[in-house]
Amino acid sequence: MRKSFTYFTPWLFVFTLIWLIGYITIFPDPIGLAAKNWPLIIVGLIGSFIGNSTAIGGGIVFIPVLMFIYKVDPMSALKLTFVTQAVGMTSGAYGWIRRGEVPLQYLKWTVPTLIIGTLISTFLIHPQPMLVKGLFGPIALITGLLSLITLDRKGESSKLPINAFIPMILVSFIGGMITGWVAIGEGEIIAAFCMLAYGLNPNKAIGLGVVLLSINSILLAIIHGLYFGGVPWDMAIFTMLGVLWGGLLGPFLTQWFPNRSIKKSFALIALLDGLIITIQAIYILFLSK
Repeated sequence: MRKSFTYFTPWLFVFTLIWLIGYITIFPDPIGLAAKNWPLIIVGLIGSFIGNSTAIGGGIVFIPVLMFIYKVDPMSALKLTFVTQAVGMTSGAYGWIRRGEVPLQYLKWTVPTLIIGTLISTFLIHPQPMLVKGLFGPIALITGLLSLITLDRKGESSKLPINAFIPMILVSFIGGMITGWVAIGEGEIIAAFCMLAYGLNPNKAIGLGVVLLSINSILLAIIHGLYFGGVPWDMAIFTMLGVLWGGLLGPFLTQWFPNRSIKKSFALIALLDGLIITIQAIYILFLSK
């Protein structure tokens, strides 16, 4: 049954206090750093709202902004996105679960192959700068198109048929691989597949996609933050605060505003991102030689 929930919770303020204590303790010049990077809080807020309203993932905002505005190299932008999404998508997943919109029984179908796909794309076929740029554009275009295709889907089914088992684990595996390379993919692919193939209720499909991308992002954040390293924490600390507050906005605001309008706007952003980065990747690959 669908539930409504309020935006402000004690946990938001508790985690914000923890963030503030950690920020002041860890960074030697917190005032100077804040003066330089505070706009990233807004970037995090917007990216997380988009990611948790549509299951696309905040990377659709973070990676282009970091590469084009902040001139961050693709690998650092990718790593920053992983640790940021780990916070933002988890915040959003908590909101969708509170709404009662997540069919949690399907996690046992999808999480194991999601993990396998993620590990393959992380350890066996390592993400490289040109791979990130070359793949992010097409994936952003695909997710934007999927959002437009599913705009008017009004699936009434509250559950998937048993014969969806194999297709779901395969799609989750592919989504895990793609997310390991470009930080987006798992959530929107799963959500669109459930809506288009089986007529699953859009809110339940998006809720499932958000939860899966949250799990995916946490795994990738642990791998890159603790094993590979290279996360620009002086920037990530600000996006993480933004997504902490922005993550709940997706499931909260879609209770009151038409999801169609939100998805249409964000689909156009994904298409624009994808087009710009694809053109840049083609230029670097062919025309700069």
